[in-house]
Amino acid sequence: MLLQQNGFECEYEMNVFMRLFFDASDDVYVYTNLTYEGDIIDAYCEIICNGDTYFGEFTLNKPKTGIEKTDNKYSSVCCTRAFINAAQKITKISLPWGAMCGVRPAKAVTKLVEDGMSYADAHKHLKEAYGVTDEKCKLACKVSQNERKILDGIRDNSVSIYIGIPFCPSRCLYCSFVSTDIGTTGKYIDEFVENLLKEIEITAQMLAECGKVIENIYIGGGTPTTLNENQLERLLSKINECFDLSNMNEFTLEAGRPDTITREKLEIAKRYNVGRVSINPQTTNNKTLAKIGRRHCVGEFFDAYSLARDVGFDVINTDLIAGLPDEDFDDFKKSIDNLVSLSPENITVHSMSIKRAAALRHKISRLTEAECMNKMLSYAQETLENNGYTPYYMYRQKNISGNLENVGYAKDGTFSFYNVNIMEEAQTIIALGGGGTSKIVTDDGIERIFNFKDPIEYIRKFDEIVKRKNDIKYLLKGGTLNADGK
Repeated sequence: MLLQQNGFECEYEMNVFMRLFFDASDDVYVYTNLTYEGDIIDAYCEIICNGDTYFGEFTLNKPKTGIEKTDNKYSSVCCTRAFINAAQKITKISLPWGAMCGVRPAKAVTKLVEDGMSYADAHKHLKEAYGVTDEKCKLACKVSQNERKILDGIRDNSVSIYIGIPFCPSRCLYCSFVSTDIGTTGKYIDEFVENLLKEIEITAQMLAECGKVIENIYIGGGTPTTLNENQLERLLSKINECFDLSNMNEFTLEAGRPDTITREKLEIAKRYNVGRVSINPQTTNNKTLAKIGRRHCVGEFFDAYSLARDVGFDVINTDLIAGLPDEDFDDFKKSIDNLVSLSPENITVHSMSIKRAAALRHKISRLTEAECMNKMLSYAQETLENNGYTPYYMYRQKNISGNLENVGYAKDGTFSFYNVNIMEEAQTIIALGGGGTSKIVTDDGIERIFNFKDPIEYIRKFDEIVKRKNDIKYLLKGGTLNADGK
């Protein structure tokens, strides 16, 4: 593929949509031209494909939202809309989000509202400017409204804590997260935990010195319940010992893999003030679970869920993935219906995304096509809303079939503060353990400081972890970092 642009260049956005219609090896030439006339933006696209030429145009009367007309966003939209109009004459692809390619559609809505639009106007703008369907416009507006209920309550001196446990009982074929199979790295867990306990002590002292209060703690991974009972208790005990939990909104533990859950682990979590757990089936079809490398069966998920209820957890999240290999609409419908019958407080619906690090990328297996994926997500949205759930956070990823979305649904009063905060980057997140990224929100934007991903590297370079905590303290006290440090 070859791209040439005149009048305005938006190579990243164009490549996102070019990859949806064509393979990198296709003999395709794309040319765009963009011009301004007052508040009118006019874009033209020409595509030469297999010797034939196709044309597309798009014109936008720039909305009066207080954004200067030189804002690149609308120029990018016009170029991509013109391209889509031409490309769909070659290959008809359903794009429910139209020309939106950002990670956080709800954030775009919130910005429009902050600039003076009503939600009804924002809905209309997404539809007319970006080509978003009414269903997705409604979803983005509803998520924006629900997110604001949480974002408006964030205290100025507050932070959230993320603790990464980068171990799993096995690696799922689709996984690109920071995790290692304990068959390979299990012998390092004890040493990893020892260092993590030290990092908790250092972080607690740092936050106290900076006058910060903790609103949310999220223990993720990996699979935190890969830790045995003794290791988990040591971790949770240290958190309770070192951190002031008196200002907490929520304390979450991912117990994502049902085959890692025991009654004793859940009782330990409950005893040390964990209020929310995630128990994630991903699908309620045993054939699919075996195919994607999950070592549990559907029955184990139901047993683990019942156990969590019996132990006393009244906020449980469950995850599903739409578009798993060889699953059709009826397979996904069965999974949604099974979860609704359990009535967990949160249900998160992910769209299948194959990242470079995922083993499934190298497997030959049919992935669900875009229109079927959207049918799955539409069914999930309608069914969950009809059963008392509302969408409260949403994000998108590269390589999702159909350029679709991941959505968290929850019953009233059970929204996850942490999920909203990290999606909207509205609160400082301090990361501990393996693979986490600290995001320090400053007046000038967000500073990111990374922990090592690999548990062996985390252990061997722990002195560097300590140094990076000093950098975080410097930022929390109002300092700035350059490429060489302070």
